[in-house]
Amino acid sequence: MNLTLRQHLTELFVDIGRGYGWVSLMPSWKAGALFLLMTLVNPYLGLFGLIGALVAWYASILAGAEASERPVAVFNGLLAGLFVAHVWAFGVSSLVLLIIGSAFAGWFALVLGRVSSALIGLPILSLPFALIAMMIVAMAGSLSGLTANAYFAPTDLFGNQIDLFLRALSNLFFMSDPFAGLFMLVVLFVFSRYYVLLALLGYIGAWLLFCVIGATPEALAQSAWDSNAILAALLVGGLMARPSGLTALLAIFAAVLAAWLALALGRVLTFVQLVPFSIPFVLAAWLVLYAVVRNMRIAHYFNVHAADFPEVSFERARMSRARVGESGSTSLLAPFADFWTVSQGFSGQHTHKGAWRYALDFVVLKEGKSFANKGNQLSDFYCYAQPVLSPAFGQVWFVVNDVPDNIPGTINAAANWGNYVLIRLYNGQFVLLAHLQQWTVATYAGAWVQPGDLLGYCGNSGRSPQPHIHLHVQVGDRVGAPTLPFHLSNVLIRDRDAVPHYALSVVPTESATLCRAAAGEVRPFYLFAGRGLRYEVLRNDQSLEWAIWCEVDLFGRLMLVSSLGARCFAESTWAVFSCYERSGATDPYFDLWLLANGYTPTSFQVERWQDDAMPAKLLPQTIAKVLSVLVWPWASFLSSDYQRQWDDVEQGWRQVAAHRQTVSGLCVQTESLIQPQLGCTLITASVGVDAYHLVATRAFQTADIGVPAWESTLNLSTSLGRNT
Repeated sequence: MNLTLRQHLTELFVDIGRGYGWVSLMPSWKAGALFLLMTLVNPYLGLFGLIGALVAWYASILAGAEASERPVAVFNGLLAGLFVAHVWAFGVSSLVLLIIGSAFAGWFALVLGRVSSALIGLPILSLPFALIAMMIVAMAGSLSGLTANAYFAPTDLFGNQIDLFLRALSNLFFMSDPFAGLFMLVVLFVFSRYYVLLALLGYIGAWLLFCVIGATPEALAQSAWDSNAILAALLVGGLMARPSGLTALLAIFAAVLAAWLALALGRVLTFVQLVPFSIPFVLAAWLVLYAVVRNMRIAHYFNVHAADFPEVSFERARMSRARVGESGSTSLLAPFADFWTVSQGFSGQHTHKGAWRYALDFVVLKEGKSFANKGNQLSDFYCYAQPVLSPAFGQVWFVVNDVPDNIPGTINAAANWGNYVLIRLYNGQFVLLAHLQQWTVATYAGAWVQPGDLLGYCGNSGRSPQPHIHLHVQVGDRVGAPTLPFHLSNVLIRDRDAVPHYALSVVPTESATLCRAAAGEVRPFYLFAGRGLRYEVLRNDQSLEWAIWCEVDLFGRLMLVSSLGARCFAESTWAVFSCYERSGATDPYFDLWLLANGYTPTSFQVERWQDDAMPAKLLPQTIAKVLSVLVWPWASFLSSDYQRQWDDVEQGWRQVAAHRQTVSGLCVQTESLIQPQLGCTLITASVGVDAYHLVATRAFQTADIGVPAWESTLNLSTSLGRNT
């Protein structure tokens, strides 16, 4: 079999699997393959569904579908095939109807999908199938060669309301069989426990609605309200949202809305002898998603353009919050170089109220006091005349420089902000630094500044009874406009024991003492495309060679890839080296590498830090991996404590970490050596009776156009060899 044919068949198989998965909103070709096998229990139904999927796939290819569009065409064609087999017996007419309907469904899905994306920014879902199915029903009355299937009463499994729920699941594939529904429920549970919860919530919510309003059983039986409700709940609360109380409530609302639309449209369409199929689900999902993604207060809960299992979305959100900060919050650096203390935080007791609640005031304290002597002179205050630095990249918008400084204890309410610098940020927001010293502003309107640039010196101008720095982010360029949430990045926070610990993202509270961490070069890996490290891995008495290198994906994202097929995305900024979204093959050495180095501040000043966003599935113990899946989300993340110090002998940083899964109590300790210009050259870890040692032996570069390949031996010290 030549390579081109093999690639074609591989793409076809994966897209068909994804199409089957999409019927129940499962973004996995593996789940879809299981559903394909389930439909083949009824050979006629399963075969017609498969033919419909194949016809739709080739129709979408002919129409120029992209890789992301083909599975949507597949599942619309698949539904058309299943529907034909569900209603009519096998024959030439039904086969022709299947081929025509599936081809139209695949082509229609592509065209309508692009229109939907352009007009409302939402996926087309199964609307093409619903419209094509209506046309098939309307046309079938004119075809004499069609014979309706005989009706058989659904079998019972439990003989109660549970059977109705399971039939609602199986009806997604036109099977109306509680045994098939139970199989689907098991598949849902294996791939996403949260999906099972949402399906139950959506079904129960819609059922309670009809109990309250007193809908008749006859009307309910003809409306497919339950299947529409389940799909709406799965889509709104699961596939396109990260799990939370809010998104769960919106999922129930979407399910209730879909069920109500199913009942209403069912009654309307009865007059023309049609049924609404999945139109209620599509309309309900569109109505809810279109509103919420345009609501800035809750839009960050949804991921319409990066749909995935809710557990994956939850992991991404937690990782993003730990590495970037809360969604909707602007990242700033501390506007000073030494340790300052927050004298008033968000919603502070003095002036940070109402529309101006998102603001921070900073002073310098020594032994609990902000001044020396009696504090009668401005020069008595420790922060007076200290440099104020730019907290971000941006353009200076306005500057005030001529307001006199107040005598300590007095204020100038007429010039509330005193001397200030207003900077326009990349996102159109503005950051204000106020109460600067008179005639010390060191920049001008129109100037471009970057983090660390000198803006002026701390003063006591405006509404300021003692020298301090005021910092906030606001919505427009009018000084005093409403403020917006922000956080400080890359800071050292001093504890009560005076030992500073690191925080990549933090909103400091009142009395917190902190400073910005200096930029550094503590990097466990240098992210250049094709660059890699080879390690000698010693696991007890066994030895093997293992490698890790950097690749670039189709979207320009940098990935770490191991010689065993494991991979993850990686970023290396001036503040931190971090890895996320572990995927690919099983590789315990890659997992240990990530545990030891996957969250590494680059500043040489950082000696202690913590992390609660590392996935527990990285732990080598099988029980930890199982618990991370079953006891979600409580056992899905690790609590990691890191310590680091410089090793004069090895000329590198010794980074020691303890990674603990709280639920199980399982803990793995790792130690890595990070050497300048080389990266991580040594990792040691003990897991039960297994001792791991990863020793870097060579650095290499793979060849690319204009880039020659090379490989060099690492000359490590003899003491490093003794450690291994």
